[in-house]
Amino acid sequence: MKKTLIGFCLAVVFASVSFAGSDDVIVLFSTPGPDTYADHSPVLDGECYALVWTPTGETFAGIGSDGVAKGGSKVLLKAPVAKGGRCPCVQFTVDGAYYESNGLSNGTMAVYLLDTRRYKTDADGVITSEVASWGRDSTLVNGYGATGGSVSGRFASTSASSAAATDSAAAVPEGGQNLRIRDIQLIEGNVYIYASGTLPSMRYELKAGGEPADLEADGKERYGEGGAKDLIIVKPQTPGAQFFSISTK
Repeated sequence: MKKTLIGFCLAVVFASVSFAGSDDVIVLFSTPGPDTYADHSPVLDGECYALVWTPTGETFAGIGSDGVAKGGSKVLLKAPVAKGGRCPCVQFTVDGAYYESNGLSNGTMAVYLLDTRRYKTDADGVITSEVASWGRDSTLVNGYGATGGSVSGRFASTSASSAAATDSAAAVPEGGQNLRIRDIQLIEGNVYIYASGTLPSMRYELKAGGEPADLEADGKERYGEGGAKDLIIVKPQTPGAQFFSISTK
C-alpha cells in the first residue's frame, strides 16, 4: 500500500500534478489563519493536519488519544506543516489503488488540526514551554479541531474560511470523566488540590479565596493530565478557611 504526501505552494500545483499517479486521489488544502487549539492558543509551528475519511451516512465521531479515528472513519494522512499560525498550501495524495480497494469513494474527506503538544513545567507544575511534538511521539493526540471545510472528488481544492478551532474538541477521553476537584489535603503547611477529569490539551486555572464569592486566580496556568491521572496543584496554606475552584482557560 502506497501513501504519499507532497507539500508545495498552490501557485505551482498545476505544473506539478504530473508527479502524482494518474489514478491517485489528490486533495489541496490551506487555511487563512489564525488557527487555534481547543484552548484558543495559536497553533505551533510543525503541528499536524490530518486528512480523515468518513463513510457516507456516518457522523465523524472524533479522534482518540492514540491518533486513530473513532467509528468507521479513517485517518488517511498526517502532515506536520503548520507555519505562522496556519496551514500553508499542502497537497495530500492518496494512492488510487488503496482508494478503490478500501471503498473510499463511498464517503467524504475532511481535514482536522491535531493537537500533539508536549510541554515542560517548573517544580510547581506551571507551564514554562511547549512544542508540537509530531515526529517525537506520533501516537499521542491531545485533541483535534475542524478546519471548516470538507473535501471530495479525485481532485479537490479548498481553503478553510474559518479558524481551525471553530469546531474544536479534545481527543475522545478514555474514561469520560468530568472536571472536578476530587480531594483537598493539608500536608506540611501546604494545600494539595487534586483535580480529576482534566485533559492534556487544555489549560487550567486555579482560583482561591476566603469566601466562595470572592475567589481570585493565582496567575499561573497548568495543563491537564488526561486519563485517570489527577492534576495536582500545591499552594501554601494560609490562615483561616480557603475555598478553591478550577476552570479551563
